[in-house]
Amino acid sequence: MTGVLAGFFIVWSLIAVGWVAGRAGVLGPHGRYVLNRATFFIASPALVLVGLLSSDVRDVFSVPMAVAGISGLATGGLLLLAVRLFTRRRGTELVVAAISGSVVNGANMGFPIAAYVLGDISHALPVILFQQAVYNPLYLFVLHQITEKESLGPAGVARSIAANPTIIAGAVGMVLALLRVQVPPVMLEPVQSLADMAIPAMLLAYGLSLYGARPLSKDDGYRGLIAVSSSAKLLVMPLIALGVGLLFGLRGAALYEVVVMAALPTAQNVYVAAARYRAAENLARDTVLITTIGTVLVLLLISGVLGV
Repeated sequence: MTGVLAGFFIVWSLIAVGWVAGRAGVLGPHGRYVLNRATFFIASPALVLVGLLSSDVRDVFSVPMAVAGISGLATGGLLLLAVRLFTRRRGTELVVAAISGSVVNGANMGFPIAAYVLGDISHALPVILFQQAVYNPLYLFVLHQITEKESLGPAGVARSIAANPTIIAGAVGMVLALLRVQVPPVMLEPVQSLADMAIPAMLLAYGLSLYGARPLSKDDGYRGLIAVSSSAKLLVMPLIALGVGLLFGLRGAALYEVVVMAALPTAQNVYVAAARYRAAENLARDTVLITTIGTVLVLLLISGVLGV
């Protein structure tokens, strides 16, 4: 229990700093916009590259990564289907609703929770690798295609890739990790410095977005989707991870670890992506808020039921 609360204390402290900065106006009227773009175009790609370069190739194709991938994609797919069948939401709103309920906060929540609850930060690597190498580039590509209305032909695909540095960083990092290329430390140090900026910048930008926003204070048309996405993230995805883990033969501590990782809250980079493409920002922001609060109770429940 102490480990869960410690991890969330770290996250909420940085979000609070962002809120205070927004209230004080120290970053000016465009602070959130600048932080979001700096994170999207510079810091996040660096974080992806460093994460992949520092990983073991065995982590890329591990059972926990398979569980993370299947549970994430399955939850996102179920959300896409449900929202499309039972609402009139289409386009970016449909995509943001799906990723808000299936993309976990693997970096800035995964590492603290893995360290304090599971005793080893390496437990966060499989979910982070899946999202950085597969899921994040996938939904960024889809959002870009929808908002920019580019052709799905070879030229449109090439332009979408070139416009999303995270996709490039993920591809380069995966290739280098699989080839076991050792990048000289002097070359990696500037990238590491930029990567270190990513998580604090995401949390600060999110805190800035909360100031004056009055989340859930009025019905902006997203309350239903926020409830559905939050429920999927907090309940459906951990249950899918539990089932998939059992099918893969995981038991005891190994099963507990993958379920804990699946129960992490919605990632701040979902909000960053929504803000970048101006696509259902309130939906992403409020889902992040609700799941970040609700995950505390979910993780405590999982620890009580599956904790070893």
